[in-house]
Amino acid sequence: MPKPDTGVGAPDLASLVAAAARQPAPVYLFIGEPFQTEAAARRLIDVVVPIERRSFNLETYDGRTAAIGPILDSLRTPGMFPGTKLIWVREPALFLSGEKRSDLTDALFAAWREDRPAEAAEKLLFLAALAGWTQEQFTAADWVALSAAEVSAVFGRVLDGREREALDAVRAHCLENNLTVNAQRDDSGLLEAFLAAGVPPNSVLVFTAAAVDRRKRIVKAIHERGTVLEFTLARERSGALSAESVGQVIRQIMSGRGKRLTPAAQRLIEQQAGTDPAPLASELEKLCLYVGERATIAEEDVRACMRDLAGSWIFDFTKALAQRQAATALCLLRALYAQGEHPVRLLALIARELRLLLLARDCLTDTLAGVWSPGTPFAVFRDRLWPRLSEVQRDAFGGVHPYVVYLALQNASRTSTPALQRGLLRLHELDIKFKSGAGDPRLLLEAFVLELCRPGVESGRSQAESGTVSACGNTPRDRP
Repeated sequence: MPKPDTGVGAPDLASLVAAAARQPAPVYLFIGEPFQTEAAARRLIDVVVPIERRSFNLETYDGRTAAIGPILDSLRTPGMFPGTKLIWVREPALFLSGEKRSDLTDALFAAWREDRPAEAAEKLLFLAALAGWTQEQFTAADWVALSAAEVSAVFGRVLDGREREALDAVRAHCLENNLTVNAQRDDSGLLEAFLAAGVPPNSVLVFTAAAVDRRKRIVKAIHERGTVLEFTLARERSGALSAESVGQVIRQIMSGRGKRLTPAAQRLIEQQAGTDPAPLASELEKLCLYVGERATIAEEDVRACMRDLAGSWIFDFTKALAQRQAATALCLLRALYAQGEHPVRLLALIARELRLLLLARDCLTDTLAGVWSPGTPFAVFRDRLWPRLSEVQRDAFGGVHPYVVYLALQNASRTSTPALQRGLLRLHELDIKFKSGAGDPRLLLEAFVLELCRPGVESGRSQAESGTVSACGNTPRDRP
């Protein structure tokens, strides 16, 4: 059996495909991001089912909605043409368990933040089904009023206020698109019995899944009777995809589209890649469509078309606000408008960052008073200062990576608590205006920037401190 792989196109996958061309295994399980697992499944299909026989000898199912019983019945039915019959099941629920609720919850909110509402909705519905909820309970649930115990029973962990608010928006997407809670049954026993009895001759079953609970017996059964291949992506300490992982995604998308990147374009994509390969792959597909017939993609194409998935703008933006740099903050906002970002989403992100800055200010005047300085390296903060924060303080930050807290401390040391409080109050007023249609949201948000950066507002630090901070503060391009 091939060992866990590090990416589509690596030698292990090539060996698997070569072996399948001679004699395919009865069952395959590919674990990883959809852009990885689906590419692997298609490479397998190419050598197992000739294209002229796929109309009858290839079937695909959405495992999130299709029950495993009828799928297995179909596999027992011989194909219409000679040769191997292959059934591909995408994202089946039978490899997951209730104990993985917190992982699903994290994936739900990640999908929502990355503007993948359909994926977030599917995960929310699955969590509700795992908890035994009916559609009526799901529709009537008051996320804010649920107790911590009730929330943990559904989501596997406590949710903060922002996450509970986001659930209302995800549920609204479900209702608008007629997506409902289905009765959740664990049919993994059916599959296990099917494999134990032996897959029919000339039949292959392929599963692709973003996540599995490796402790489940069915996963172990596939290990014993078939082939399991897991794809991973290397990440930096901050959680961002490594340059090697970004390059892997780029190679896969660009080679499939017959495109190539200039060195400057690749560097910019690496800066903007973020933490999740799925939206990165989607943005690269969009980039290929944007350039049309041109074979080469330049830096200006990336700037014109691709979203900044790393969210690096928000750190530059909050730094500009803290330093009263109105021109810099306005340039960042207008560049985001040009990329298609909506003012409502930007307002929510800015409000979140100001809350983080307020929490950071509290830490600077409490736990970290006298031990933090703007020139503190991240490694020192992570190893010596981060452990000083209490569990309550860490929970208040919402489980973000320590590096995000480090940046918040850098920016919070440049401004004052009253200025941040005024900013949050003003954003609340803007939120009401946005929803009531009172004015152009873009102009209102720009007016907010000018107001917050107005000269003469107390910043809570001396001019000398200002010079020190400017010299030592990091921008996203200077991150360790």
